[in-house]
Amino acid sequence: MNTVHEKIVLIGGGGGVYRLARFLKRVRSNITTIQTMFDHGGHSGKLRDERGALPPGDIRQAILALSDDEIGDPLRILLSHRFSKLNGSSIDDATIGNLILTALTEHYRNPIMAIDAMCKIFQVKGRVLPVSLDHAELCARLSDESIIIGEGKIDTRSEQDERTIVSVHLSPQAHIYVGAYQAIAEADTIIFCPGDLFTSIIPNTLVSGFRQAIAESKAKLVYVVNLVTKQAETPRFTASRFVSTLLQYIGKYEFDTVIINSAEIDEVTKTRYALEHSYPVEVDIAELKKYAKTIIIEDLVDQTSEVLRHNQRIATIIASLK
Repeated sequence: MNTVHEKIVLIGGGGGVYRLARFLKRVRSNITTIQTMFDHGGHSGKLRDERGALPPGDIRQAILALSDDEIGDPLRILLSHRFSKLNGSSIDDATIGNLILTALTEHYRNPIMAIDAMCKIFQVKGRVLPVSLDHAELCARLSDESIIIGEGKIDTRSEQDERTIVSVHLSPQAHIYVGAYQAIAEADTIIFCPGDLFTSIIPNTLVSGFRQAIAESKAKLVYVVNLVTKQAETPRFTASRFVSTLLQYIGKYEFDTVIINSAEIDEVTKTRYALEHSYPVEVDIAELKKYAKTIIIEDLVDQTSEVLRHNQRIATIIASLK
């Protein structure tokens, strides 16, 4: 296999897929992103409720990440611009890219044709695919046996809510999009991206057919673990708990490679995150060895802005995997 042209599939949602795809496209040419389609928060949720559209936000971010760097800033601004709030305007918090994708979907009456058209407009290098074309709600069962329905409600629970997520499921059951199944089955490397574990990553695994695609695939399975925990979803999760939880949902016993940040977060940033009950993920290496053939621990954090993100080194590490 020519590693430069290896088939890489990124699975996740939102910022995690965006970050990895944006860096990785510079060193690999054959990238496919697969995103969750069960977002029900923000303006994407409004488009879903009002127009029956599949939530476009995660697809838009993947298109932006994989778009040709030569398209220029004006098109990038157009794709990512979010309208500010203005006296209850109908476009408050709306993202132009989401509106474009919704418009194309209404025009073609086919979400895949709409995504393909938008990829052509923004000169995407690679493929952007939804995990499913079915409408479904993400549901979470909490530690007190109550059920929360809707991705937005799960993700935005109060920081004072000490109930934990026991499990998540879809209602009604959704089925994997055939193109996503094929991409997974034919991949050389499958990367589960960082992101909200129960609302961005695991929802992809819940669609009927996902486990079968993973089982059929001969790809290396890689997981890039989050930099920090999140009170509403992963309170005080260690690295091994992130990994073992995800493995349960994909039906595997171990990953080929798990990639984790080793760098210390600066004290000012840690304090700011702690106010939201969010903490750096503890690397419990002894327990982690149960769930990964190879563990890579490197300085992977970009601390140049208020929001912690993975830095460009993540692409170099992924590209060097054997």
